[in-house]
Amino acid sequence: MSSFKILVGSYTAAITALNFVTNPASLNVLSTSNVGQSPSWIASHPSNSSILFSTFENSYGEVGSFTVDSQGRLTKAASVYSGGQNPAHLAVLSSGKEIYVTNYNSGTAESIPLLSDNLRFGNPGAVTTFTGSGPNKDRQTSSHPHEVIEGSGELFVPDLGSDKVWRLVKDGSTNNYRNVGSIQQAAGSGPRHGVVKDGQLYILHELDNKLTQQTIPPVGSSAAPVTVASLSILPPNAPSGLGAGELLLSRPLSSGAQQYLYATNRGDPSGDSIAIFSLNPLKLVKQFKTNLNHIRGLALGGPNDQYLVAGGLNGGGVAVYERINGGADFRLVAQNYGVSQPTGFVVI
Repeated sequence: MSSFKILVGSYTAAITALNFVTNPASLNVLSTSNVGQSPSWIASHPSNSSILFSTFENSYGEVGSFTVDSQGRLTKAASVYSGGQNPAHLAVLSSGKEIYVTNYNSGTAESIPLLSDNLRFGNPGAVTTFTGSGPNKDRQTSSHPHEVIEGSGELFVPDLGSDKVWRLVKDGSTNNYRNVGSIQQAAGSGPRHGVVKDGQLYILHELDNKLTQQTIPPVGSSAAPVTVASLSILPPNAPSGLGAGELLLSRPLSSGAQQYLYATNRGDPSGDSIAIFSLNPLKLVKQFKTNLNHIRGLALGGPNDQYLVAGGLNGGGVAVYERINGGADFRLVAQNYGVSQPTGFVVI
């Protein structure tokens, strides 16, 4: 028997800790910490899983840091202004020395350094402001940066409002980044989340429900990106109004096994599906049906990412699935309906 803690962000005022036991499988609430309204996106420090960071997705954007005890209870250590409104995403960069946060409503992003204890924040870098709009007059009247992706020595920021993926590099001064251009996406597609692997950019588009694969030209190059593939993530006979949510890249379950991309659909009243794609070439393998409604986030955990965690903002609670058939399918192993409005997850 083994067990894992699962921390759950939400659109309430709470971050909930669940205990997942593998055999016999169970998923139960360990603790609930009231930390402030809408701790929607959470991430742990890459070298210390007892340190957690969260966005507070409100009109006055904040990022908070916390210590996590053995029962998943949180103690707040510090908070800092995110540089804009409604921060939708943060990433603790691989150096472990800074956080990069994107502010959806204000079209801004900034780097926030961590002090030596990895808990307190230093002085944020200069705020980067993005511009642009798209043809969807309800969703694309201005820039809406939705995520930051670290890869290939730069940062990539999918911008739902402008149909671009911005490219940022360090400008040589502490904690400042320079916008060096963008990779154009299809008009009205609404890029939301993505993955960088082997010089390829995989972007999930919220507004047209497609997953694209593009080459990444070198920084400063005049070469245009090549769209290798563009595939729908929608299940057959999907109702109208669905929107793509999260995109994750798995690790192989065993030596020589495939990696898979998992893309979530949101808003299907009969239960959202998770689209499973193989790489090289990008190909839809299966649509896995859940009983969750409005999946916003996913997390992988356990040996070789053996388990997938998902939640339904509007119903279904939190579910843990085992990856089977080499990762090309899932099996529900545990579910808990006691978490309200789950959004993002960290597996410890």
